[in-house]
Amino acid sequence: MTSIAQPVTSAPGFGSRLFLSGALAFFVAGTLPALYGVALPIWSERFGLGEGEGGLLLSANGAGAFLAVLSGVFGIPGLGSRTGLLALGLGAMLLSVAGTWGLTLAAAVVTGFGFGLLTTSVNRRFLAGFGERGPGMVGLVNAVYGLGAILSPLAFLLAGGRPGAVFLGTTALALFALTLAEPDEAPAARGLPDLSQRRLLVTLFIFANGLVEGISIGFGASALIGVGLSAQAAAQLTSGFFVAYLLSRVSLYWLAHRIPSDRLFVIGAGGAGLAMAVAVLGAPAVGYVVAGAFIGLIFPAYYVWAIGILGEDARMTAAILTMALLGSTLGPIVLRPILAVTGEEGVFWIVSAAGLMLATCFAALKGRARALAPASA
Repeated sequence: MTSIAQPVTSAPGFGSRLFLSGALAFFVAGTLPALYGVALPIWSERFGLGEGEGGLLLSANGAGAFLAVLSGVFGIPGLGSRTGLLALGLGAMLLSVAGTWGLTLAAAVVTGFGFGLLTTSVNRRFLAGFGERGPGMVGLVNAVYGLGAILSPLAFLLAGGRPGAVFLGTTALALFALTLAEPDEAPAARGLPDLSQRRLLVTLFIFANGLVEGISIGFGASALIGVGLSAQAAAQLTSGFFVAYLLSRVSLYWLAHRIPSDRLFVIGAGGAGLAMAVAVLGAPAVGYVVAGAFIGLIFPAYYVWAIGILGEDARMTAAILTMALLGSTLGPIVLRPILAVTGEEGVFWIVSAAGLMLATCFAALKGRARALAPASA
């Protein structure tokens, strides 16, 4: 009797289209948050903005991303990596030419929409497509996001401090990335998950991260200038922040197999709080850069931990991203009246307090949260 050998399937490798397209898309997306940070002081002066008012740009970007995730939840067709790259490139082009604050905010909504689509599509495909290596590959592709964030402030300096030129470069990169992007998925209409499920309470942890990661990235350069550093030094330190951020995310490729994701989350949030305390106590450059290493751990670690409780249903992964984006949207709005009193440098002590409180609450409640997971999870 002749036997037919069955092909052995294996997870795709680093040369696969899945990895290359996802990595390039995240690199392009990573150029934007750092650019926002170094461009905010320039836009604040150009448009005559008050203390904390520039945070509306971060909220506009977060609102666009929030809408993108909700669009995916309700199964609107044609939304995926390709659409995300198109929206991101269009928004970056509009940012390069916007002559008013209102147009700048509108452009940030468009770029945020593209970012939201990319985050949803790429993270989900990597976690599912790489099999047992999925958690490590999620950390790795998010590290590539950090690489884009390292290089964009340096490009800003090379462009003579003109953000418009760098945003045009981002547009060109987004169009190039389209040549590798995989076809957009055709999602089925899903709708919201059952909001009465107590396990959804775990998403409050990533909501709080909006005051840690989002504010640190968006206001970091402004805070450094607020304590007396030059715009050039702030741009260089922003790159340093993202170097540390990148290295920590690359390390997740190995750490994710050795350290539980809940412990990594505590290390990330608590370490960020302590590092920002160093910035408050008189070493802003050191504290801010070191904080990048810890902040880089937070979202990937949380994402893997939360999936273990919520499951891999697309509605649940959307809930994680929705809460993360909601935190980054509302955080700058809440901070605006505080920064109007403290000045931009108040970002350091606010993030320090938020990071330490987040780590403490998570460490105290993670056992109860784990008990909410279904028996099959």
